[in-house]
Amino acid sequence: MNVNFDFGDMLALLGLAQSLYLVVYISFRAGHIRHVVVPFLCFFVLSAAFFSDLAAPRFDGLSSILMIREFLWVCVPVFSVLLISQVADFGRLPLPKYWLLLLLPFLSMGIGGLFHKDDIIMVLGNISGCVAFLVLWATRKSFDDLRHDKLTKGERYWLIISAIIMNLLMIFGGLLTLSGYISPEDHVLVRDVLGIGMVYLASTSLLRIYPQAIKLVERSSFKKETSSYDKEIIEKIQKLLDMDKIYQEPNFSRADLARELDLSEPNVSRIVSAHFGKSLPQLLNDLRVRDSLQLLRQTDATVSVVAEQVGFASVPTFNRVFKESMGVSPSEYRGQKKTG
Repeated sequence: MNVNFDFGDMLALLGLAQSLYLVVYISFRAGHIRHVVVPFLCFFVLSAAFFSDLAAPRFDGLSSILMIREFLWVCVPVFSVLLISQVADFGRLPLPKYWLLLLLPFLSMGIGGLFHKDDIIMVLGNISGCVAFLVLWATRKSFDDLRHDKLTKGERYWLIISAIIMNLLMIFGGLLTLSGYISPEDHVLVRDVLGIGMVYLASTSLLRIYPQAIKLVERSSFKKETSSYDKEIIEKIQKLLDMDKIYQEPNFSRADLARELDLSEPNVSRIVSAHFGKSLPQLLNDLRVRDSLQLLRQTDATVSVVAEQVGFASVPTFNRVFKESMGVSPSEYRGQKKTG
């Protein structure tokens, strides 16, 4: 057993600490489960990969340790593709074709384990990483608008580009190692540095990728410092929502609410965002979906009628918002409740 602690161990330990911090942060801050599962899995695998770099030299007599280490590292690009697809799609869960890519590193592990060769895992794993990014490349048209996205000022686009570059460099490093151009020891250092870079990118952009975290912080701070004037405004907004059901008006906007409250629009946005933890359109849509659940369960009204009654301007908008919130379409939800 090797117990020396060198520069490579320091890098692995740093990467492990940062990855675990990110995993914990995501778990407790990122709102809906669909926002949590992909980044959690991605950085959990990365933290396990860093840990394997710490453990492998100390148990170098066990061939299984080396195979597990290679398996974890070849999983990173595939999980990164999942994360990239979710970031590109405003936090929605990746499509099934991306999830199927997870079979590739497991297949490489199975074949490598059959022959008890960690280099086989590296070869097949690097191939699986290349395939994953080819699939991402084939769907690149979905990223066309990200560079000019006014909401995030193109930040998601550059985050995705940076993540792609780091993962491709990681795959390229593996290929150079297999070709004998760099030593396995240098390869471990290179991929640890790239892994730390990925964690740094994610941690500096996390609040912007998953705005639920910002909203939770703002809401907590707001509740502690709410003025009596703001409380009065909140009560008026709550009354307009509960009693007047303003959300049932399809075209009700921030300007309409500002006129009702005799406030400026920025002030309305500030109070709504801080108290309710979401923007006004999100708040109104959440209430519309909530009302639609009862109508779908208890009546036979068509989806178009339900959409109109709860305040959606169109059926396609209702279907999209409902599926984002509930994970199924209104028709599927109704079918589940009837069969249940």
